[in-house]
Amino acid sequence: MKILNFQQRLLAGVVMLIITTTVTLGFVGSHLAASFLRQRFEDRMSFLAKYLALNAELGILIDDEAMLRRLAKNLLSEKDVVTVIITDPAGRELVKTRKEATDSSSKRIVSATVRLTNQGENLAFLKNQASDQSIGKVTLIYSVAGIKQLQTRLRNRYVLAAFGLGLLGLIGFFLFSRSLLAPLSALVKASRQVAAGDLDTRIKGGALPETKELAEAFNSMLESLAESRRNLEKTYQEMIEQRSLAKVGRFALTVAHEVKNPLGIIKGALDILKKPEIDQNLRATMIQYVEDEVRRLNKLIQDFLDFSRPGKLIFKGTDVGALLRELVERVSIEWTDKGMKFNTKLPHTSCIVLADADMLSRALLNIIKNACEACGEEGSILIKAWRQGPSLIITISDTGPGIDQEARGKLFDPFFTTKAKGTGLGLAFARQVIEAHGGQIDLLEDSKEGTTFKIVLPESNPG
Repeated sequence: MKILNFQQRLLAGVVMLIITTTVTLGFVGSHLAASFLRQRFEDRMSFLAKYLALNAELGILIDDEAMLRRLAKNLLSEKDVVTVIITDPAGRELVKTRKEATDSSSKRIVSATVRLTNQGENLAFLKNQASDQSIGKVTLIYSVAGIKQLQTRLRNRYVLAAFGLGLLGLIGFFLFSRSLLAPLSALVKASRQVAAGDLDTRIKGGALPETKELAEAFNSMLESLAESRRNLEKTYQEMIEQRSLAKVGRFALTVAHEVKNPLGIIKGALDILKKPEIDQNLRATMIQYVEDEVRRLNKLIQDFLDFSRPGKLIFKGTDVGALLRELVERVSIEWTDKGMKFNTKLPHTSCIVLADADMLSRALLNIIKNACEACGEEGSILIKAWRQGPSLIITISDTGPGIDQEARGKLFDPFFTTKAKGTGLGLAFARQVIEAHGGQIDLLEDSKEGTTFKIVLPESNPG
């Protein structure tokens, strides 16, 4: 169900209020007016009956039918009077006059007693009758159709007037709400632009003092945000520069430390080689030292280059199970003679994922070599892989002494190492490559002994 906005809710509420007020006022007004008109109409008919009774007194006393008929006809000329009947005390009709037939359902009756009054001029006609006694009766039959029509017209006019006033009120409120909500709509639009990163937008406050104040506060907030953003960017840039300088300094210290030892060994070997009295075996040994240290320096520089300038990954279908078997074969050539045991639990079917085979192979090789170095001699390595939904899970476990809690948080940081020799870039490089594949590498916390790394690789290309 669609949720109404503020203006729609406000308009709906006002429409309901106006409709309720209009209906109530129309009903109450028309009811009061109709009651008032009906009462006045009935009062008028009652007055006419009494008036005729008063004037018919003499005609009844002298038994003048012509006079009574004339009075009745005069009263019958009234628009709503349809029948006039004058009777004597015994109920005998003295005069009865009427108009054409009308709807009997709309007729009403009103009566008035003709009484003998104590007027001196009437005393001669008393004929032994007591004064102020009833000498006849006047009955008026009148139609209420006209008053009903008048009530209907009045009710319709009340409804039309109320509807017109309600419509005018609704139009006026709609115009007022637009003037109120236009600045709020502009504020919402500006807020979305700010959320999108545009801090240069500004809003106008409209005609109302409150919306003007709101616009000024919003624009002032944007100016403060823009200034804070500039200061934050400046501070962030300074932090980046400082961090870069710190990394460069740490890199320089690491390089200096790692290069210093091989250079010292090479210098010592060269000093020995300069002596003419050394035998051939010692000379061959010193030359071997120089070659080993040169290879070590070359590997050190290559590790730095790989980490600082990783090559662009080229994704293609790669069987990770076959890749792991090949890595185990390569590593076992070096470590089996040292007593290391390698166990694998790999799927028998192909485990194809989109990956850069060369970069992924180097990353996994770093993790396996780290596990071998952590075990030392007479250790064992367990490598497992399995499908889990759209991902491939790889775990590499060793039986080494494990990693203490303090070192766990820094394990993947560049240049951090717990070994006497090493650059601390192996695991950092591995995480860099795995994350470039859209994967994740974690150190499991529940290992009771040794260390277990968990690698999750997605099936599809992250790019």
